Order: sequence, then C-alpha cells, then structure tokens
Amino acid sequence: MKTRLQNSRKEQGTILMVSLFISFLFGMFLYSYLNSVQDQKRTIARSHAWNSALTLAEGGVEEALAQLNPGAPQPVIDRTANGWGAASGGLYGPVSRTLSSGSYSVVYTTDTNPVIYATGYVTIPTLSATLTRVLRVGTSTAPLFSVAMGSRNGIDLKGNGINTDSFNSALAALSTGGKFDPSKTSTNGDIASIAGLVNVGNANVSGSLNLGPTATDTISKNGFVQGGVSQDFNVEFEDVVLPQNSSSWVPAVPLASPTVINGISYQYVFSGKGGDYTINNLSSSIYVASNTAVRLLLTGTAKPSNLEVDGSGVNSGKLTIYMDGPSFTLGGSVAVDGGSAANLNYYGTTNNTSVSLTGNASFTGTIYAPEADIKLGGGGNSTYDFVGSIIGNTVTMNGHFDFHFDENLLAAGPSRGFVATSWREL
Repeated sequence: MKTRLQNSRKEQGTILMVSLFISFLFGMFLYSYLNSVQDQKRTIARSHAWNSALTLAEGGVEEALAQLNPGAPQPVIDRTANGWGAASGGLYGPVSRTLSSGSYSVVYTTDTNPVIYATGYVTIPTLSATLTRVLRVGTSTAPLFSVAMGSRNGIDLKGNGINTDSFNSALAALSTGGKFDPSKTSTNGDIASIAGLVNVGNANVSGSLNLGPTATDTISKNGFVQGGVSQDFNVEFEDVVLPQNSSSWVPAVPLASPTVINGISYQYVFSGKGGDYTINNLSSSIYVASNTAVRLLLTGTAKPSNLEVDGSGVNSGKLTIYMDGPSFTLGGSVAVDGGSAANLNYYGTTNNTSVSLTGNASFTGTIYAPEADIKLGGGGNSTYDFVGSIIGNTVTMNGHFDFHFDENLLAAGPSRGFVATSWREL
C-alpha cells in the first residue's frame, strides 16, 4: 500500500508538470500571437499615416497652385494675398491647414517660376509619433492656346470642306511676312476636348485628336486625323478673370461721324497710346491703329460688324476684348494686318455663354470663352480661314473652314498659369 501511494504521487506530479508546461507553451503562443497582432496594427497604422502624410502634402501643393493660378489668362498675381503674407527669406508663407487626418504646411519661392515646398504631418497615437513627408514641386508657365481648337464638352465639325493645319507667324519657313501661306504649313493643327463627343465627321485634321478620359469621338469614312487619337488630354480650361482695375476703365466714346478705312466704316477708332475702355451694347465696328494697344470690357450684348488691327511686326496694334455680357455675334471679318493671332485676343467671362461668327468671313486672332457655346457659320461653297486658336465650352462648325493654328501662340501668346514640371519627395 505504501508503494502504491508513492507511485500515485509521482504520477500526479508528472501530470502537474506536463500541464504547467503545456500552459506555458499556450501562454507563449498566445503572447506571440497578440504581439504579432499588435505589431501588425502598428505597421498598418504607420503605413496608413505614411500614405496620408503624402496626400496632405499634395493638398498643400494644390493650395499653392490655386494661389498662383487665380484664373485665365494669367493675371498679375498678388502673391501676398489670401494669408500668404510678405516674402521672408525668399519664401512666401507658410500657410498651414489642419484637417481630420492631419495637417500640412506649404511655402513657395519668390522665383519667376516658383518652387513649392509642402509638408504633410500625421500623428500616430499608438506610437506617440508624428510622420512627415515633404514634396518639392517645380513649376513653369504653360500657354493658354496649345491646340487649334479646344473645348470642355465637345466639338462638332459638320459638313464638308473643314481642314486644320498649323503655321508659325514668327518663322519665315512657316509663314510669309508673318502671315499664313498655304505653301508653308505644318502638322500641329490639333483639336482637343476634355469631355463630351468630338465629331470629326469628314474633316481633314492635319494634327492630332486629343481626348480627355471621358471624351469620345466619331470619324466618318471621309474624315482623317493625321496624328492619330489619344485619350490622355489633361488640361484644365480655367474661367476668365477680369483685370483687377477693370472697374475703373473709362467708357469709349464713338465718333460723331463714322470714319471709312480701307472701304469699311468704323464707329470706334483707337490710335495713339491706346488705353482701357468699356462699351455697353456694342453694335458697330472697331479699328485699332498701329502702335496702339487697347483693352475693351464689353457689357450687355455685342454685335460688331468688323474688327481690324493695323500694323505689322513690332509696330502692330493690339486689341484685347473681355466679354462680360451673355452673347457676342460677329457679322463681318476680323483682320489682323500683321498676321499674328497674338495681336487680337477675345476672352469670355463666366457670363459669356454664346459666341457666334455669322459673317462667313475670315478671322485672325484667338477666342477663349470656356463657358460659351461657340458657333462658326461657314456653309455655302466658299472656304473661310480661321487663323489662330479657339477654345470654348462647345465648338460647332458648319463646313468650309480652313483652320490654321498659329504655333507662335505657344511662345508669344498668353499664359494659362503655372503647371508642375517636376515632382520630387525630399
């Protein structure tokens, strides 16, 4: 009996040791598992914070670009406005924002083409740490007119006899005396749309068709796009912003008796130093003499018969129109004697929703009216030239137009603002 009691105690001790060992192993496994889960949570939290910090830094870049690009065409920018303050140490800012996911701080340099530095901050409570990511973004100006014809929401090239190509009023090899020469053309007559349908129809596009991600196209059997079709058009046509001092421009006074120049009767004739003027409900022709620069703010409706800018080269006049009324209808021709489209610019504000060229006449210049539906009359059997560039909400053309993009607009034309040219994380 004594021997059995001792064996029983030994067995109980062995079972206890095994149970303790197994419990220890389970405890170790549970500890390792929980520790692994905790590490995974920390890793996920850090990864999420890391990505969020970059998103916040990008938000800072976007705010700086919005400050530098208040609208088109690129106006004179007050870089100290909107809380950026006076420059210090070659930098404007910082501007800081706190959001639900973290915060950012951004500055930009005083350079002609500013460099943007933006830092995103995200705090991780479980780590008692703050992650930061810093972006350096270089910028440069981009031309407002980079295509022959552009739109926000579609282009319709109806009928026959529509052709696009390009020339360069600044190069003798691609122009004659600064004017379009059909024997000196190039193949940059591109058309583009951010969205909507582009109906090429039977047109002959001596250039490319550039579409935004949601835009579509149709090309008839007699239509042709020499440069092919791409779906990566990534340009924003910003709304027009009036010059800051436009409220102080003086009313233009029409002539008591119209003056006849080159066989056309003009009610408004500008010469000498030019200036800044307003006209309400324009219904007559405008002439700008050589060596004269004029800016016009049009209100109400505008139905001019003809527009002419005299002179050539450095002596050319220049006419810039800001249309702040609902509709603009041109019944006659637009002549820029020197041939450079950069010497006549039309800008339609958000109030300008309709632009029509109804006179079946030639046009030399640029039209930028991103809120307007633009219609070019055409038709008939005669072919009419449009020299320059046109951008609208939609563009409709009714045939028999030769559209010539002036490549000099890329260098000498207006700018749409600053775009990012380099993007690097520091």
